[in-house]
Amino acid sequence: MEHLKLQAALISHRKQQHWTQTDLADHLYLSRQTISNWENGRTYPDIKSLILLANLYHVTVDELVKEDLKTIQSQTHQHHLKLVITGAIVCLILVYGLFIGLHWLPMVPTVMAIAALTTVGLILAAYLIYLSQRLQLKTFRQINAYLNHQPAPQAAPTHTHQVIVLTLSALVGLIIGGGLTWWIATSILNWSL
Repeated sequence: MEHLKLQAALISHRKQQHWTQTDLADHLYLSRQTISNWENGRTYPDIKSLILLANLYHVTVDELVKEDLKTIQSQTHQHHLKLVITGAIVCLILVYGLFIGLHWLPMVPTVMAIAALTTVGLILAAYLIYLSQRLQLKTFRQINAYLNHQPAPQAAPTHTHQVIVLTLSALVGLIIGGGLTWWIATSILNWSL
């Protein structure tokens, strides 16, 4: 487990009281091993223990765990978001690679693979949209800031602005995708359209 700020805070607060791990364990009616596990990052205190610790040290639970919660949430979301983005890009690349491979590969299995990868890519894209909305990330700058552990710049686009941007993005995507598909079909696969 990664070294979180709570571990350092627990050690610091305990030492400020001039208590050993055993002393703290006695105050909380727990074993010394439990305190040791918290301070070494092997386990994390449950909510009841956090409340008791906060009361014992005259701080709030929020003060004890706020930074840890931000770190854990940030790492979870960012890892998840990066994985979804990577998966969608890989699907797109593989679809176009298989499309080019139609020239050399058997038709039926290649088309089936293209269909399967397209489906997975669409599911990942839909999930990416869902995550972006859930995390309230509306612009590329906000997503980029989020992925780089920076505060996301606030944007307040109107509903009309969002519809226009979404429509233009879809049109640009269709033009680029259609153009690339047409080029591959006519230039590489020598299909006549």
